[in-house]
Amino acid sequence: MTSRTISTEAIWAGFSRSCEQFPYRPAVAAGREVTYFELGERAKSLAVTIQTRLQGDGIPLTGVFAYRSETAYAAVLGALMAGHGYVPLNRTFPVDRTRLMLERSMCRSLIVDAGSEPQLAGLLEGLETPLLLLLPDRHSVTDLAMNFPRHRFLGSEELSPAEEWRPVDVSPDSNAYLLFTSGSTGQPKGVMVSHANVLHYVAYVMSRYGFTSNDRLSQTFDMTFDLSVHDMFVAWHCGACLCCPTQKQLIKPGDFINEARLTAWFSVPSTAVFMRRFGVLKPGMYPELRLSLFCGEALPVEIVRDWRLAAPNSIIENIYGPTELTIACTAYHWDDLSSPKECEQG
Repeated sequence: MTSRTISTEAIWAGFSRSCEQFPYRPAVAAGREVTYFELGERAKSLAVTIQTRLQGDGIPLTGVFAYRSETAYAAVLGALMAGHGYVPLNRTFPVDRTRLMLERSMCRSLIVDAGSEPQLAGLLEGLETPLLLLLPDRHSVTDLAMNFPRHRFLGSEELSPAEEWRPVDVSPDSNAYLLFTSGSTGQPKGVMVSHANVLHYVAYVMSRYGFTSNDRLSQTFDMTFDLSVHDMFVAWHCGACLCCPTQKQLIKPGDFINEARLTAWFSVPSTAVFMRRFGVLKPGMYPELRLSLFCGEALPVEIVRDWRLAAPNSIIENIYGPTELTIACTAYHWDDLSSPKECEQG
């Protein structure tokens, strides 16, 4: 994918404009709907806390140890609005692997949500680099401070007020995020992606698919998967709602599509294979979908045809791209008149 317009702003700028234009529209649906104003205030509070409490020089990266929660999204935005790149860490991964990612990233600050707190002690065990840890879902952090004196902990009451936040200048070439892939050896391999690259991608996607503030986009991907970047920053760029499924909805994606009133779906093709196997790709089941994207694998033609019947008003495309090239770089548009054996990867 290419775009003739390369923006020089930070990737959170689109979110900031949406906060001004659509303050009371939902930015995220993750258990409950959170407005742009609410999410913006949470993000600013985290951002200014990092800006004012993090001491010394170092690589401007903040870890996000959070999973499918309001705090996870506020943390991503908070890190970016502090002038940092974000490093997503996943509590469903083995803790030793997550610790290795944290060490290799050289993060000096870490934001933790309530659901990830039970794994925090194991993550910090043996970690030599002192961290500033923000726990916005927790009131008191006294026990953590006593058990891990090397690190500095801040609970919800110690976070700085959102109104103290001031925008920071960010170079287009600075890191927006650092993701770890498995690498050819099976060891975590860090891939850094710049603000300019993400904005280039978002600009093209906006022009190709015409997203608006009336759209509701799925978030089926964990933040440790770069396709999550598409979901978040495309939605927030235009004032749309990012819909994150609960654990129950993850195993019943058909119910999720209708309950969340999705207009745009994005997943790996194997999710569609799973849905077909369980009989939830029947004609007319998802009339509100206008766009269905798949990525990561070849998409079997029988799945495409059944999806086309289930979502009769939806465009279907299979996109592809390695993490190093920023989310996706090719796309295959399904045409009902064509009949290949599979919907190619871009």
